[in-house]
Amino acid sequence: MSRLLGTSALVATLMITAVPMASAQDTTAAMQQVSISAGNLRAALDRVADQFGLQLIVQGDLAGLDSAAISAELSAADALGRLLAGSGYQFEFVTNDSVRIAPVPTQSMGDNGAMVLPDVVVSATRSRRSIKSMSPSVVVIGRDQIETQMAKSSDITNVIRNTVPGFMFDDQSLISSTETFRGRDVQVLVDGVSRNTPLRNSSRILSMIDIAQVDSIEVIPGSNAMNGDGATGATINIITRTGEVGNNSFVVDGHMTSYTDDIGDSFSPSLTLSGSGGVGAIDLAASVTASKTGNAYDGYGNQVPSDAMLGQGGFDNAEDLNLFGKAGVTVADGHRLFLSTEIVRFRQDIEYNVDLTTHPVSVDYDNPYTAQPLEDESQYFTAGYEYDFGKIGTGDLKLFYNDSYKQAARADYHSSYNPALVALSDAGSVEDPLGQSVIDTVKYGVKLSTDTSLDAAYDGLTLTWGGDLTFDDVKYRTISGRDIGAPMKQDGRAVFAQLSAPVTRFVDLSGGVRYEKYDLTVKDFLRPNYMRYNAGAGQAILAAAQYTGGNTTYSAVTYNASAVVHWTDRFDTSLSYSEGFSVPDVGAYTRRAGLSGVPMNFSALDVEASKVKTYELAARYNGQDFRTTGAVYMSTNERGDNFDAATNSLSQEKERILGAELTGEYDITDDTYVGALASYVEGRYDTNKDGDLDSPLPNNRIPSPFRFTGYVDSYVWGDLNMRLDGTYTAARNEIKTAKIKPSLVFNLMGNYPVLGGTARFGIENILDTSYENPAATALRGYAVAGHGRSITIGFRREF
Repeated sequence: MSRLLGTSALVATLMITAVPMASAQDTTAAMQQVSISAGNLRAALDRVADQFGLQLIVQGDLAGLDSAAISAELSAADALGRLLAGSGYQFEFVTNDSVRIAPVPTQSMGDNGAMVLPDVVVSATRSRRSIKSMSPSVVVIGRDQIETQMAKSSDITNVIRNTVPGFMFDDQSLISSTETFRGRDVQVLVDGVSRNTPLRNSSRILSMIDIAQVDSIEVIPGSNAMNGDGATGATINIITRTGEVGNNSFVVDGHMTSYTDDIGDSFSPSLTLSGSGGVGAIDLAASVTASKTGNAYDGYGNQVPSDAMLGQGGFDNAEDLNLFGKAGVTVADGHRLFLSTEIVRFRQDIEYNVDLTTHPVSVDYDNPYTAQPLEDESQYFTAGYEYDFGKIGTGDLKLFYNDSYKQAARADYHSSYNPALVALSDAGSVEDPLGQSVIDTVKYGVKLSTDTSLDAAYDGLTLTWGGDLTFDDVKYRTISGRDIGAPMKQDGRAVFAQLSAPVTRFVDLSGGVRYEKYDLTVKDFLRPNYMRYNAGAGQAILAAAQYTGGNTTYSAVTYNASAVVHWTDRFDTSLSYSEGFSVPDVGAYTRRAGLSGVPMNFSALDVEASKVKTYELAARYNGQDFRTTGAVYMSTNERGDNFDAATNSLSQEKERILGAELTGEYDITDDTYVGALASYVEGRYDTNKDGDLDSPLPNNRIPSPFRFTGYVDSYVWGDLNMRLDGTYTAARNEIKTAKIKPSLVFNLMGNYPVLGGTARFGIENILDTSYENPAATALRGYAVAGHGRSITIGFRREF
């Protein structure tokens, strides 16, 4: 009956979205005084839309495009025409009060008839570089693309995965342990400031960022050290929204999601209020998002366990509050001060523990969860100064302070997957009721980046230089305040320099170096005693012991170089070499000190940064109706940085990963296009340290060797935009004792202008497919079911 109701709801939703809406009164021909200063194109279009009462439907990505100033008495059509002149985009009135903005199919051409790309600027490299001068594998996801995909999901991970090849299928939980890129780690930045906590990986980064505050997302595949440690697989830079003086707006955005297997118990509402603008020299942007979620269900029709991966939690049965604000003041031409803050409050109230005896794992209704909830209480502050000192250069100075408190859920005892629980200090056979782990980290520092023009030496030559000072303070404790891992402090210092220049109009060259040095202090602590359950009775298994800390210094020098060749205005290739590094998760090691031969002295741990080298050959073609990018790569390192929980040892072996990526889009008509993303990755490592790569990398690094996403995007019935996509992840059989099954999931989403806003709907897993989540299954080694069919209905209105 529940599946019948779910299918009925799906059909009803599609029918509702297909009903044509009444046209509004035609006011577009009326003349009005239009006064808009030069600046961001999307902001200018929004201002015209507000003035004439129009709803914009944007097809494409306007990120990085600017418009000229306008001051005249114009009609809506004239104003739009002036703003879009020379941008490569055109407009079309699909109703009297809705306008479609789309790329010009044939006219956005250069003098030789080739397509002219918008000059999108990327900042994650510490310099403001045109994307045309970078590898074709670099992707910038604009706000328009983000809002389109928000019809289906408000999870940033989903947006990136559906846009960029190489990003692995997410495990549908809060953690990012399996969010690997090209089989390696991802460094997440917010406005250029790292959110990673390498000394004790908290694994909750992207899942805690509110998509409402995001203006664009920059993705740079491959190893990269320009922002410090962590980017061995890719750098993802989240650019938050900035207000624009004279373009004041207020947005109300709400949506509701339910799983069709139980619409009532899974009902999940969310509401976002946001605004941006400014007055005088002050610009402002802010948002607040509050959401509450119910149960989640899998494709088998069963409720998904709230903590399917033992302590890591999930999005269901949770309350989430995210506050964001940014204020800036232009003190002089080219000089701006700003302050931004983000506050996260997340709580998951788990009802039942997970039953690991079933396949896949399930909710154990006979075992209620009675421990403390899973929580995340974090706050992030960034203050900055953007400057232009003429010949010295343009750049910015940022001061940041990140304070995160991430409390895990309690996981039931299991002889294989959770064989030891923290015991009371005075009763070694009794479980500590406040033994849940907490990662409490404080990270603060200073980042300086400057672009200095060296035109006097060579036309177009730019030197990007700067440095970083960072300070990490990590505490790994139980809720009661007992240390379960060594308290650690780390000071980092870095300097870097990067040269880039066009060599004729056909070649862009870039190369640089960064030197990083860390001083790590690991303090002494009393490693707590542990217990287990034997036939339901508590049993002491490990007495408390003193762990001896220590100090160490380690450093890394990394290099990068690239050459981009513009063979024609349509076809580019690039050859690049880059290095990145990561530091070991020392906290995970010290927690297991004394287990299975793991030493109790820090001096026995050989801590070194793991340097990863990436070699990449990429190409890009932008035709009149067809666009494609492709890349092949190899990444190698002599020392890994993985902690092997099965053997309680730090794995630092030689590794090699090979892969390829391909994207393509084809315009069938002006209103319809199809596209695909495909990626292949496989890797091996040296398990016995004899120099031979004798074994495949574990599944938690590469859950699936091949992923393919295909989609079709079309305007139907006038201005109803719909997108159907499907993602296939191949099986991985490299590890015979832990095979990963394939999966295939289809999704649908739509956007429709109505009542001055945009109504949207999204359906994830439209066929309610039963499948095992490859990433979640790879992480824990037991089967975890993927989520079943869910329907999202929302409405967004800008005032």
